[in-house]
Amino acid sequence: MFPNEEGLTTDEVKQRQSQFGLNILPEKRPPSKALLIFQQLKSPLVYVLLLAALVTIAIGHYSDAIIISFAVLINTILGFIQESKASNALFALKSYVAHKATVIRNGKRITIDTKQLVPGDLVILGQGIKVAADGKITFANRLYIDESVLTGESIPVNKQKGDIVFMGTTISSGQAVMLVEGIGVATKIGTIAQKIQENEADTPLQKQLKVFSRQLVVIIGVLTLLVFGLGILYKFSITEIFTTSIALAVSSIPEGLLVSLTVILAIGMQKILKHRGLVKKLSAAETLGGVTTICVDKTGTLTQGKMEVVEHVGDVKELSTQVLLANDLDDPIVISAYEWGRTIVKHSLSKYQRLDSIPFSPKERFFASMHKWSGDKNMIFVNGAPELLLNWTETSQSEKTEILRVIDNLTDQGRRVIGFARKEVSVNKNVLENKDAKSGLTWIGILAFNDPVRLGVKEVLEQTVSAGIKTIVITGDYPKTSEFVLQELGISFNKEEIVTGDEINDLTVEQLAQKVKTIKLFARTTPDQKLAIVEALKRNGEIVAMMGDGVNDAPALHMSDIGIVVEEATDVAKESADLILLDSNFSTIVSAIEEGRSMFENIRKVILYLMSDAFAEILVVIGGISLGLPLPITAVLILWINLISDGFPGLALTIDPKRADIMKEKPRKTNERLVNGWMVSLIGIVSSVAGFVALTSFVIVYRLTDDVITARSMAFLTLGLNSLAYVFSVRMLMAPFWKSNIFENRWLIIAVVAGFALQLLPFTSPFMRQFFGLNYLNINYWMVAVGLSILMFFVIEIFKMGYRYISTLHRLNDNLN
Repeated sequence: MFPNEEGLTTDEVKQRQSQFGLNILPEKRPPSKALLIFQQLKSPLVYVLLLAALVTIAIGHYSDAIIISFAVLINTILGFIQESKASNALFALKSYVAHKATVIRNGKRITIDTKQLVPGDLVILGQGIKVAADGKITFANRLYIDESVLTGESIPVNKQKGDIVFMGTTISSGQAVMLVEGIGVATKIGTIAQKIQENEADTPLQKQLKVFSRQLVVIIGVLTLLVFGLGILYKFSITEIFTTSIALAVSSIPEGLLVSLTVILAIGMQKILKHRGLVKKLSAAETLGGVTTICVDKTGTLTQGKMEVVEHVGDVKELSTQVLLANDLDDPIVISAYEWGRTIVKHSLSKYQRLDSIPFSPKERFFASMHKWSGDKNMIFVNGAPELLLNWTETSQSEKTEILRVIDNLTDQGRRVIGFARKEVSVNKNVLENKDAKSGLTWIGILAFNDPVRLGVKEVLEQTVSAGIKTIVITGDYPKTSEFVLQELGISFNKEEIVTGDEINDLTVEQLAQKVKTIKLFARTTPDQKLAIVEALKRNGEIVAMMGDGVNDAPALHMSDIGIVVEEATDVAKESADLILLDSNFSTIVSAIEEGRSMFENIRKVILYLMSDAFAEILVVIGGISLGLPLPITAVLILWINLISDGFPGLALTIDPKRADIMKEKPRKTNERLVNGWMVSLIGIVSSVAGFVALTSFVIVYRLTDDVITARSMAFLTLGLNSLAYVFSVRMLMAPFWKSNIFENRWLIIAVVAGFALQLLPFTSPFMRQFFGLNYLNINYWMVAVGLSILMFFVIEIFKMGYRYISTLHRLNDNLN
């Protein structure tokens, strides 16, 4: 039993906070705005642009130099906006995580943020809690601490009263009270805080994107050299072909893709936070969209987690006395039992002093405490799983059979049950051992609890079915209690789809891997069995989201692709988790998966848009040179389209709203690459059609007018308008454009209008036309360019329709086979 301590007073806390400050370690702040701007200028592509600007100044092409410098400025601004947004979003999410500690102040237990701890505080420590400061143990009950964060030794260390414990270590088992002696930088771990700060590693998608970018650099480098070589071969001026080659290279290499990816993931994490889910890592944000199986606990997620005693079996006086004495008030069901007991027992029970206790653990499934009782006797109280306690009692077989029948009736009604037993021991016994609780007990009775199903969960479960996501309930409860909840939620099942923990023990690894394909409910499971279930699912190629809350769930959470915990979970569980549910609601998990799918789609949209635009320009230039024509488009025009006209639509795609039907599709395949076959095909089609349309317009106008400037003006206009039109097709990927409201992304509309205005700008005055090397185009040219853009838009839609038709035939063929 915890000692009766008063702790610090409110005034003492204020005085010590002003003296010692907050209990926080040094951490990296977001980079300053000046540093972010400087980082944009460190890009190799910026170096190439600046070199090109110097060359054009040296040879007297001042208009080219101004445009190139302007391109550097715009590139820097766009990069700064995106990186600043991502950096601020990630830091805000990180600072949202608030670790808690239970302390004794003014004679009462209260929960505070760990940063509010001060020297002299008394902190209550229990299993799964991360120690939040350095201090001395003033009370210990079977206390073992994992100090591997400091020593590297994974074996927990036994701690006694008077021993020192350190910030960052974890309570493996037992209970304790710690007197805080050092906080923040004054702790042992605080002295090495700078060394333990880690930068988040690249996510799988970031790694894919880096490989993809490197491959593109090689391809574009070869194409750029080809353009330069053809230009020399066809006797273009070295200056003209050099600047054009540089512009193509700069415009084609996807410099902003990695930043766009980070922005999409960071903004997606903020959207999930609005649904009351806190994603801890970028890698988890991108994995969410691929989840195929959700393993979820029943209590507090599918149900409300609001326990209420609705029935008791046994002597009410004995039951109420036991629940008031034998508890640590560390669980909702225990607190509910305690509140029930208080309504019955009105007198003080302080004379029954606790002498020793065995904390509850999911593995043992019981709690025991020993108290002073009478002059020559002490009393051991044992609370826990009724079937276990029955085996430890001296109850007759016929009585056990009747009690088990009562338990079955209660669980048939969806009730959760706790059993109670006790035994007297000698007054000389003051140390409680496990074996004392497991024999010679007298049965006292049962408390039954009701935990209503959460509103809205039934509809969300239906949504997961339509999204192709399997939901498996893994619980420590009785099968019948869980079956009742599943029936309430409208989940159909048969007996072959339910497995208990005892049955799992009889299965081999291979048998369990086969079994998990059809099971909907795992009941009466242990944490070790949860880990085995997750491993079996992953062996079958599933992307697994696993929910847990205790220290023993940490291995399963770590093994899963997405570890999920509630906000009240132990610190160890939170450390292993990727997603923290701030409202403990199942619908939050599904909302997070929905946002994860949207993030993945938006990343693909940005890649598709930028790559299609880039390769179209390369094809136009190579085509024009190969036909023996003048350059259809010059360096300044290429840079203007890519970095100015198209820059804002590309930015707007990073925040494109999710499709309404995104959760009506099956999850993507586990081995599906970011840039897969159909994306390569679509990039090829879009860039080929866009390049062909622009080159054709150049050739026709050049043949009709024999004026290369007018022809070049037409090619520039067509290329610019094309990309502003097909962005609305690209944003739907392979889905038809009419499946979504084109006005739902208002930023994209604004970006396209701005892009059109910027595309129009070079034509607005004689000075601008001379500056860009363009001619005035009358309304007929503009109508033709708009018409070609609309035509191209529908060509892309027709291709998408054909691809969907072929894909449907393949799926039907696969199903038939």
